Amino acid sequence: NHRQPWPHNRMEPPGFGQITASATPGAEFPQPCPKVCLCKEEARFVNCSGVSLSGSLIFPLETEHLDLSNSGLHAMPSLALRSLWKLQVLLLCGNDIAEVERGAFQSLERLQKLDISGNMITVLGSSFSAGLSSLLELSLSHNRIQAARFRSFQNFENLFKTFLTLQTAGTHILLSDNPWFCDCDLQRVFSKLHSVRRLVLDRYENITCTEPAVLRNIPLASVDTQLCAAEMATVLIITITALVSVVAAIVMAERNRRRRTGKHWSEDNELSYSIHW
Repeated sequence: NHRQPWPHNRMEPPGFGQITASATPGAEFPQPCPKVCLCKEEARFVNCSGVSLSGSLIFPLETEHLDLSNSGLHAMPSLALRSLWKLQVLLLCGNDIAEVERGAFQSLERLQKLDISGNMITVLGSSFSAGLSSLLELSLSHNRIQAARFRSFQNFENLFKTFLTLQTAGTHILLSDNPWFCDCDLQRVFSKLHSVRRLVLDRYENITCTEPAVLRNIPLASVDTQLCAAEMATVLIITITALVSVVAAIVMAERNRRRRTGKHWSEDNELSYSIHW
């Protein structure tokens, strides 16, 4: 491990909790390593974990493993890591990231592991996985995905579409410890994800419900087959009630008509039976 002097050509800090990575074209790996980080040349490993990142950092072009965990990041700007096209492992866990901007990972076509757990993400944009064509492991656990107040059908659809764009066979996805609103829409999304053979939902049994209150802390796996059944039962009850109301209205209308003509509603049927007899 060694520390290198802070590069003289660094940009001015864009604001605390953000990161804009750049690199000097044509530089070899013995390129200045940010003074707040530790670098290993042989492993192409850059470790900035546990430090407060408050400005623009210049990472070596050859970086394959970048650890930015527990660094106070608040956002992942668009194309922030665009120069690190050889990156294979990116650790962003334990930060305060609430938003991943469009195209943030677009140039990371060799990335195999992305750990963005332990942040404050509520909704995944449809472009979240754009460019992650080699991803094998994605951890989104301990976030705020699908919190009740942000819940919408469109968010569910975006969640499915985001994972569907991952084309690598055997991609592992971790989604536990998020405040899931367990209903039929959520069941449909997870059912679709289970049906995509190239995706593997790791620790599915650890995914628990936060809302509604009656299902709080209940494993989703134990109720997932019942969520839509309950909804269908409700729809069936409503349908039966509507049919009964329609039949009752028809009977009442027929009785009223018979009363106006002075005949009981069943007289025509009795006359019909006597004729056939």
